[in-house]
Amino acid sequence: MLLPLAAGALLLRYVWPAPAPASPRARVSEPTARVDDKTQRIRGKVVDVDGRPVRSATVRVVVPKSPFTVLREATSDGNGAFSFAELDPGRVLLVADHYPEGFGTGEEVEVTPDKSEEVTLVLSATSGVRGTVVDGSERPVSGAMLAVSGVPWRLPNATTDTAGAFRMIVVPDQATAIVASAQGFKSATVVLEHREPRTELVVRVRLSPGSPVQGDVRSAEGEPVRGARIVACAGQSASEVAATSDADGSFELPPSAIGCNAFAQMTGFAATEPTPVVEGSPLHLRLRAGGGIEGVVVDERGTGVPAFSIGIESFMAEKSVTSFGSFMQPRYDRGPRTFEDPRGSFLWDKLMPGDYVLTASVKGKPLVRSATLSVQSGAVTRGVRIVMAAGGSVVGHIVDDHDNAVADVDLAFDSVSSIVESSVYARSDASGNYRLDGAPAGPFSVKARKRGFVLHVASGLRVASGATLREDMKLTPDDGKGGVDLAGVGANLVASPEGIVVSGVRPDDPAARAGIQPGDRIVSIDGESTEGMSVTDAIQRLRGKAGTNVGVSVERPITRQIVDVVVVRAAIAR
Repeated sequence: MLLPLAAGALLLRYVWPAPAPASPRARVSEPTARVDDKTQRIRGKVVDVDGRPVRSATVRVVVPKSPFTVLREATSDGNGAFSFAELDPGRVLLVADHYPEGFGTGEEVEVTPDKSEEVTLVLSATSGVRGTVVDGSERPVSGAMLAVSGVPWRLPNATTDTAGAFRMIVVPDQATAIVASAQGFKSATVVLEHREPRTELVVRVRLSPGSPVQGDVRSAEGEPVRGARIVACAGQSASEVAATSDADGSFELPPSAIGCNAFAQMTGFAATEPTPVVEGSPLHLRLRAGGGIEGVVVDERGTGVPAFSIGIESFMAEKSVTSFGSFMQPRYDRGPRTFEDPRGSFLWDKLMPGDYVLTASVKGKPLVRSATLSVQSGAVTRGVRIVMAAGGSVVGHIVDDHDNAVADVDLAFDSVSSIVESSVYARSDASGNYRLDGAPAGPFSVKARKRGFVLHVASGLRVASGATLREDMKLTPDDGKGGVDLAGVGANLVASPEGIVVSGVRPDDPAARAGIQPGDRIVSIDGESTEGMSVTDAIQRLRGKAGTNVGVSVERPITRQIVDVVVVRAAIAR
């Protein structure tokens, strides 16, 4: 029968008893005194109820007492055959399982040094369990997890559907209980006692609400941390919960956090490891020491730049923090920070572990990106060298739609960084001519702005340091509706733990026409991998002259299929 062990577990009744023959047992032959291979102490075959061999069945040698201990494990071959060699003398039990054929238990076998046993294990459907999980108000609980306990090997769990229903097809005779757990509830355990073979049981499990979970956050040295942000159920549930630690490091999470993972993060520290939130158990979270980046900023001659700014262009947290599925990056100080040192030295400490790309800015010079820098907990990444190039120059002539020169047009580099503004500006003269120095290597964009005209953005530009590029522009009068004169693919991009992801496309824009969809991860652009690339760098590579092509490889979010497309750039209405 089935007995409740914890409050809330209720047996209803036996259902659907099977009129089938007696439970199949393993057939053990008479011991053979001597065999050709004396090392094979036990060998045999796994078959179904019709005597057909079962391939890939898992066969285990266990100690025939409770709690069970698995001594050896093997897999049956194409003929259903298996063998175990060099077993220690003693009594053992043979068990096998394979879905959907079921589960088989053999007689106990005495292992002796000079004898071998031939065993046939017959698989058959065992007694299953199905039922419903509800809360204290008899409302169905969806997403509850049901696990089999009492056997020393892993069995598939069951999950309740939207009606709170579940079904476990194979529950071995050795199983002692079924444990039900769900987010926000206390777990309930249902004891399994003697059951008739080939009989399905039906149960109704009632879960009681959990209690708030107390916890504390401390540093690696054991000191309480005030103001740490604790997050639970990130990426595991739509009901993500958060808390902030008090002066003594303590916090409280609501019952809805039970069954989720939780972690704490704080500026200047490495985030804690994900920790399960368990009913009735205090949650102790320990922040780890942060890391740092140390380096120099120099000019093209190798001379230190005495004054500069540095910001964090992109950051990818270590895998232990980004393993929550949809969980976005932790909060961190991106800067920019200003440094003054005659040798151009800088040290940015108290950084969370992960991969960083820095952007350095010096007045009158183009912004420069560092390589991807890995930061470890409690360590400083040293030897970073950022070289500030003089940059190229962009010159040209600006006219209106009647080819008349336009003076006093403000020009600047557009979308060069997500955290540092370019300090390079220029203005067209009375003849409509301009010169904009300090251009990055590219690709880059130049924006031209003047009251009464639509903002014009010339994109897809490249120029070597010390070289000059000519880019003439024609401005369109503003009809009062505003807008931007820009060519590209029309995809909105965001940074995610997986990389650069498309957050949206409009039906009439080139990206949508080429088949790019929201949720796609950008893998490469014109054959260049986006790994370590910032969103602004990806945007610049997707922009370009109207009518030109750009090759884009994307990964679908669910199937992980890589899709290669060619997008024809066009004017993007804004």
